[in-house]
Amino acid sequence: MRTVIIGAGEVGSNTARMLSEEGHDVVLIEQDETLVERASEQLDALVIHGNGASPRLLAEAGIEKADLLVAASSSDEANIIACLAAKAKGVSRTVARIHNPDYYDPQEPFAEEMLGIDFVIHTEQMAAQEIKEALLVPGAINVETFAEDSIEVAEVILNEGSPAVGRTLRDLRLPEASLVVGVVRRGEALVPRGDTVLERRDHVLLISGRRHIAEVVKSVTTDTGPVKEVTIYGGGRIGLRLALALEKVGISVRVIERDEARARYVASQLRRGFVLHDEGISRDFLLQERVDRSDAFVAVTGDDRANLLAAMYARQLGARMTIAGVSSGEFAPLADALGVDLTISPRMLAAEAVLRFVRRGEIVDVALLESGAEMIELRVPPQCRVAGRPLSEVGFPEGAIVAALLRDGDVVIPTGREVLKPGDDAVVFTVEDAIEEVERLFAP
Repeated sequence: MRTVIIGAGEVGSNTARMLSEEGHDVVLIEQDETLVERASEQLDALVIHGNGASPRLLAEAGIEKADLLVAASSSDEANIIACLAAKAKGVSRTVARIHNPDYYDPQEPFAEEMLGIDFVIHTEQMAAQEIKEALLVPGAINVETFAEDSIEVAEVILNEGSPAVGRTLRDLRLPEASLVVGVVRRGEALVPRGDTVLERRDHVLLISGRRHIAEVVKSVTTDTGPVKEVTIYGGGRIGLRLALALEKVGISVRVIERDEARARYVASQLRRGFVLHDEGISRDFLLQERVDRSDAFVAVTGDDRANLLAAMYARQLGARMTIAGVSSGEFAPLADALGVDLTISPRMLAAEAVLRFVRRGEIVDVALLESGAEMIELRVPPQCRVAGRPLSEVGFPEGAIVAALLRDGDVVIPTGREVLKPGDDAVVFTVEDAIEEVERLFAP
């Protein structure tokens, strides 16, 4: 499949890397010469220097032969124009990353219906929703849903005092119909076995039916009090959306914003939330503003360094949960060392969204982890290698496990004796090296 991508920033380059690894013939267009040079060195793609909204340049990139266009530049207008030009040349599917809410409203899908864009990515809205979901399951730092929202996967960090620390998996007392499906330890993902001993600061992935995930989380962590008060550092697109969403569910919100005009605007939008204007941030300031009493501290300014530093201070002062927005991939590995519980990355969210769109068919959904591992939901087709055979006989790669099934509306946590049937939805945890083999097993 030939894919043209506009923009070689974090979102565009990461999407290009993932699609090229999946066998797509990728052409990447970028105006910035520095990004062009970096992409040429790092990616298996044809990289062209120029304006991706230019019909002449799109023709040079072979747009007429393309099956997919992903417009992920920093300009909404350029992304929209590129999609319009691609459609005019017969490209069957177009994806646009859009920032400005004037162009994108889920209740009024102008971009998709009037402009003919097949799929719109709004990373700020996605990031706010992701953070909100994590805050609503006490004890978890991240929650993903699969199989028509009937299966949930919660990510929990094992801290001192957790009943799971120092125990083997077989000794854990988990609620019925639940499972530890994966562990991320010091940035490396692994499929745990019965004799795997869980360690402090392990990121543990728990899977269960949607109505039971909170109970499963409680079984491995002691910090499961509800989140009632959240401090948000940054009143930009993500921060304001998050504050409004949290207000709607009754959570008390305090926003710290560096720009005075923006602080006034955020204050005018919130009903009950409190907005503080401060040009810098320090331990003393955070202590003065009672961050030590916050259930969660969320840093979502446009500055990765400031976000990580503020979240680290908040953790040291006693905030129960810390979340930092990280746009650049180079900073993500620092989060765990700094004591930051969760990083929210637009590049990861955008890549997830594109993969979901591109893989429609047998692959129903996908969630990416910073470690490179994935949670994939696959529909079992007739006559694939996994259909009609016990899982123990299929020959799954060592780094993958079928964690849960949705069968006729019921959630099943399978054993090795379970036989997959055509039409089942299987949720699979897989490390990066095993992804390709897992997809081959489910291929018709």
